[in-house]
Amino acid sequence: MTSGIVFDIKTFAIHDGPGIRTTVFLKGCPLRCLWCQNPEGLEIQPQIWHFPAKCIGCKQCEAVCPHNAIEVGTEHWINRELCCRCGLCADTCVTNSLAFDSKEMTVDEVTGRVLEDVVFYRNSHGGVTLSGGEATFQYSFSLALLQEFKRKNLHTAIESCMHCSPDVWKQFFPLIDKFIVDLKCMDSNQHKAFTGMDNHMILENFRILAENKEDILVRIPMIPGMTATHENVAAISSFVYSIRKTIPVELINYNPLAPGKYRIMGKQYCLDSDCNPLSRARLAELEEVVRDCGLQVVSQNEV
Repeated sequence: MTSGIVFDIKTFAIHDGPGIRTTVFLKGCPLRCLWCQNPEGLEIQPQIWHFPAKCIGCKQCEAVCPHNAIEVGTEHWINRELCCRCGLCADTCVTNSLAFDSKEMTVDEVTGRVLEDVVFYRNSHGGVTLSGGEATFQYSFSLALLQEFKRKNLHTAIESCMHCSPDVWKQFFPLIDKFIVDLKCMDSNQHKAFTGMDNHMILENFRILAENKEDILVRIPMIPGMTATHENVAAISSFVYSIRKTIPVELINYNPLAPGKYRIMGKQYCLDSDCNPLSRARLAELEEVVRDCGLQVVSQNEV
């Protein structure tokens, strides 16, 4: 059975498509956005998380580590260059201070979990959404999941940055009912500086998508000092309008909760600690920029 690496399955999701949904978060992403809200989704390999508040100092994890990658009580605790992700430390930890951020699951396992809430989908016109990470990164697994979801007559949605081969991207079209896609930055050089990749493939995949599918939502992340500028929002909105003027746009405000995840993962968060969400007034100004370009603005409660 086809299997993949899943780092979360969120039930009763109400911002990942219409109705009540289950969102399946898949590991692996080709981008490295400086503001990434799901850093556990970046790498395809499972990673060890460390929750220091749960530790009782027994040092059993240190004793069983075959590569001496753990030193209990030190600032960095886990030497991630030495860690082979064998999982012995997590298996030994009686308080779950150490745990993997994800696990391998089969199509049947994921589908079984999704179907547990099928009554809520049917009563709310909801369904299942693939997210990440980037849902097209493990594309064989994602396509196998979607094929099974459609066999179960579920409404399907995807949240995607669209950075994948056009040949891969097109394979998703018959299996997805709603596309929720990111356009982060219109200037290609800035896009590369902020995400590690230029946006040429993304923009081409958006054009292909708009030519083939009707139900599309564009999301623009509002990152202070980066994407949340009049010029960037206007450029993206004008581009979307030039492709199809009926595609709605949603501005996603910056979420300041991500740094906690980075600490648990032993990673450095790239944005300044004083980076804050936009005020309601500033967000409204940028939403008006979208409207001035001729597009509809939607909120998370309307997707």
